[in-house]
Amino acid sequence: MSRIMRYFPKLLVLFVAFTLIICYNEIVKAREIVEQESNNSFSTANAINCGDFVKGLIYQTTNPSQDKDYFKVYLKSGDIVSISLINAHEAVNYNLYLYNSSQSLVASSTNSTGKNEFIQYTVPSNGYYYVLVSSAYGHSGSHYYYLQLMRSSINTANANSGYDRAAAVNYAKSNYSYKDKYTCRGITFANFANDGGDCTNFASQVLFAGYMNMIYSSASGIESNTNYWFYRTPTNRSTTWTGANYFRQHWGNFDGSGYNRAYQVRIYPVWYAIERFSSVVLGFLKEGDIVQHVRYDNCEAYHSQVIVSKTSTDLLYAQHSVLPEYFEYGRSFIEYLQKKTTPKNWVILYRVSSK
Repeated sequence: MSRIMRYFPKLLVLFVAFTLIICYNEIVKAREIVEQESNNSFSTANAINCGDFVKGLIYQTTNPSQDKDYFKVYLKSGDIVSISLINAHEAVNYNLYLYNSSQSLVASSTNSTGKNEFIQYTVPSNGYYYVLVSSAYGHSGSHYYYLQLMRSSINTANANSGYDRAAAVNYAKSNYSYKDKYTCRGITFANFANDGGDCTNFASQVLFAGYMNMIYSSASGIESNTNYWFYRTPTNRSTTWTGANYFRQHWGNFDGSGYNRAYQVRIYPVWYAIERFSSVVLGFLKEGDIVQHVRYDNCEAYHSQVIVSKTSTDLLYAQHSVLPEYFEYGRSFIEYLQKKTTPKNWVILYRVSSK
């Protein structure tokens, strides 16, 4: 058999998956917005929504310090809003501020020249909040900064004290490689690699192996209610079991709405997770926890991984994917963030259990 013919089925799968992704993203793609002048005050702030990808300039020919870009967004009590300003210019000292509905300052990020900015804030009451981008030094009429807000919600602090991290990791180690079927706690699971990818199916199995029990519905087919999480057969399961963004809505939340089953959930822009890896990622996750990757241009989770080991400087992950060669175990998570995603994307960290 020729080399081309041997790899044709894999190439076909990739082509179909890529085509589906392109078509899907045309439907759900978040808005890309270019900031509109004059937005130099609270009263003239550009209205945006969480998830919008905003491109803006700090520039004014007569007096650059007078160019202040205000944006307003409606937030609800209990929201955790994460605000990322990326693509900083090496000669511009951007500053990022958040004001409440009374136009009082509640949070800020004022890193040095050429640095990105990040704010995370828990919203105490409903209302319009204001984001200000300004410059303490420098300007550019051609270099856009990128601004994006993601909203999650306060976790319900489910302790999930029965979660067996060791059992979860042992299952991942024994079953990370490519197989037609997998068996866990008496249930046989199909491999969905040829049906959009098997990453979330694998993450769900690992949680189940760690004795996070299924939540069944009476559905005889595919259950789309994200309060449920179960697998009976390939055609009788919940979307939360196999779909990355549905899984997110069960174990965490999507734009503040979800079941929040995990003990704690955090979402960070990839650039910030890399920059503060030791404190916000390594210090938060444990073996048996889950991570997901979110695209900046549609705000949806597209890939799930399992943390299987922890060192003083890194986390190691296991995953399933579309192709057998990407079924992996014991790979560097910091390296994945640095080399296999983009700084503009986001990463969700799921601390499954309190212990």
